Amino acid sequence: MIFKAEQEAIPEVKPLLKRPRKKQPPKGGRWSIVIFFLLTLLAIASVYLKTNLPVFWQKITAPLIISNKQANLRFEATSVLDQIQSLTKDLRGKYGVYVYELDDKNQYGVYQNEKFPAASLMKLPVMLLFYQELEEGKIDPEAKYTLKENDKVLGAGILQGKSVGTVYTYRQLVEYLGQYSDNTAFKVMRQILGDEKIQQTIDDLGMTKTSLEDFETSPTDIGLFFQKLYQGKIITTENRLELLDFLTKTAYEDWLPAGMSKKIKVAHKIGRDTGTFSDAGIVFADK
Repeated sequence: MIFKAEQEAIPEVKPLLKRPRKKQPPKGGRWSIVIFFLLTLLAIASVYLKTNLPVFWQKITAPLIISNKQANLRFEATSVLDQIQSLTKDLRGKYGVYVYELDDKNQYGVYQNEKFPAASLMKLPVMLLFYQELEEGKIDPEAKYTLKENDKVLGAGILQGKSVGTVYTYRQLVEYLGQYSDNTAFKVMRQILGDEKIQQTIDDLGMTKTSLEDFETSPTDIGLFFQKLYQGKIITTENRLELLDFLTKTAYEDWLPAGMSKKIKVAHKIGRDTGTFSDAGIVFADK
């Protein structure tokens, strides 16, 4: 599958670079994962979407109270799935949802094992590979890259509007992958890292339904990515925290974080292409 650039430009927000690394919160006040929530949406009728997408998107991004029970009481998966089915029952297309609770390892979903267009979710293994290469001494995160005209890709991101000759570090490019879902940064880092290594990273994680060549993935595969990232076994704690930081306070906070308290941290990655909308990540809450 050929990668299709996302269609909407986004406003530039203040970069996250050159700030002190986040320290682990003290015991008793630390963040802990309560719920992993993955939402992958595929609409297969473009004509239908042009007519109905605004209504659907208003529904899907509006705050939805699944349960107002106390935090230590689990909500029933059936209730959650019923509400998702209710949101999508009158719409064409296929809607995949996968939920994994990292505290007690419960999981459930709808079409969670089906393949969907990956869109910008494919930027996740690229970000991970960058840190793996860094830790093996194969790449210098502060190496400079000079922007060229033929690097620019339309759609999401800020680099398409920057002047040719502007210089960025590799670390900045990876930050823009997370913060802006930058298509130009993706093209450059893909060239630097190489498709073979990117696919090998995907395979090593056990993401059996994810293909860089076909640009496909599944809700469970993306769930597995975040599960292993959270467990801290694939990169060092310092790099894991930086990667999660790049996925927090992005230019797309009206997606998965919609309706949540601003005190709740959400590290997530959006994906968007013609007829495809997705958002996946980790929702943190006080224990």
